[in-house]
Amino acid sequence: MKSKNRFVIKNNILSKITRQINEGGITYGPLLDKDYGGTPNIAISPFPERSKIFKGKATGKIVSNYFSRNNDLFQKGFAIGGWTDKNSNKTYLDITAPIPLEKQSEAIALGKKANQIAGFNLSDFSEIPLGGTGEFSPLVSPYYERLEDAEMLMNN
Repeated sequence: MKSKNRFVIKNNILSKITRQINEGGITYGPLLDKDYGGTPNIAISPFPERSKIFKGKATGKIVSNYFSRNNDLFQKGFAIGGWTDKNSNKTYLDITAPIPLEKQSEAIALGKKANQIAGFNLSDFSEIPLGGTGEFSPLVSPYYERLEDAEMLMNN
């Protein structure tokens, strides 16, 4: 729900998102109130500078703060991508662009511009290796280019 141009995530939705992150993962778009799991889209995280990685499990407070800090992109239709790597006991939160499967080659190119390790096929829950490190570095193309590309791929 929107309030004064900021998203206010209802407690029951926040609890569900947090639980799904801790149980494996979620790609959730607050603008459309949509869980993208099982849809014909690829999740690409074009903004490594906005990623949050931490030890342990996600809490409602951590997820809520992530929504607040990244409100500008959620207003544009981006989703939160969150998952827990049980082997390393780390949790990852990303800004994710859900891109239709028919634009897979363009989505992969965007992920490579952002130096991403992998994208994620949301229809069959498979990882798509991209060859990057996942870190924000000089290899990453300028923010405005990635933003423009991601918005075009999500909305066209």
